[in-house]
Amino acid sequence: MASRTITSCLKLKLFKKNNSILNNRTSIFPGSQAFLRQATTSSIFLDTMVSRPNHFQLFDKQSQKQDVFLVNFTSPEGKRLFRGAMIQGQAESFFKLVGNFSSQSSLTQGGVSSLAMVLNALEIDPKRIWKGNWRWFSSEQMTTCSSAESVGEQGIPFDEFTCLAQHYCRVEPYRVQGYQDFLSHLESVTSNTTNQIVVHYSRSALGQPDHVAQFSPIGGYNKNEDQVLIMDVARGKYPSVWVKTKDLYHAMMVKSREEAGRSRGYFILSNKDEKSTRAAVKLKCKDCTRQCHSK
Repeated sequence: MASRTITSCLKLKLFKKNNSILNNRTSIFPGSQAFLRQATTSSIFLDTMVSRPNHFQLFDKQSQKQDVFLVNFTSPEGKRLFRGAMIQGQAESFFKLVGNFSSQSSLTQGGVSSLAMVLNALEIDPKRIWKGNWRWFSSEQMTTCSSAESVGEQGIPFDEFTCLAQHYCRVEPYRVQGYQDFLSHLESVTSNTTNQIVVHYSRSALGQPDHVAQFSPIGGYNKNEDQVLIMDVARGKYPSVWVKTKDLYHAMMVKSREEAGRSRGYFILSNKDEKSTRAAVKLKCKDCTRQCHSK
């Protein structure tokens, strides 16, 4: 009888301990908009009460070789990183973007929403009316080579973004090749208001549980701390975050079937009137991985 009582007490104590741990644990994978709002606000409160890092650990140590940390843009740490980027002169692209921030209408609309946001930030005239007397780019105006059903299921791939963008602006597509080249482009674009950069990356590589690859503009670069600001257009589900440049680079390197086994990359976009050190070479349908005109 005594041994049973001791065993029962130990089980009760262990249950209370585990329950306490569960109540204070931050979930690894956000599953809804409500969670994200709760995580965004409660983590800031906890950071002021307890000494803990101002970031989300989005990779499970037991299932991943390396952790990826995303810093919420609106957190104290995110604001500190942004101040650093401003002092370094690497947040010039942010202000044009934030005034034209768009939200994608569905999980697969990241490409067209990011393009519309950047075209508006570059103050490019769409040469057609949006609503009333206003000329404005919106994702609904973008006519893609892929059918609406295909875009609704899997979005648009790298080459189709290039094809769509070159109708409206000057675009320089870069499949990831060299890390130092990427850093050089980040430093150049974020220090001026005449160019914008959009990255095409694997969400899952950053610990975000979505199967669809994402397009998002870059709003800043803290060179001293090796952090880059992703202005996520999926605003209803994910916040804008700071991420290590190396982690973002690796997320762009992920190869996929949708890209015909090739890696993803990034795009530098500017007004067609702007001068560039790189000759403008338009993507032709025969060179596109989508091969939509041969089907």
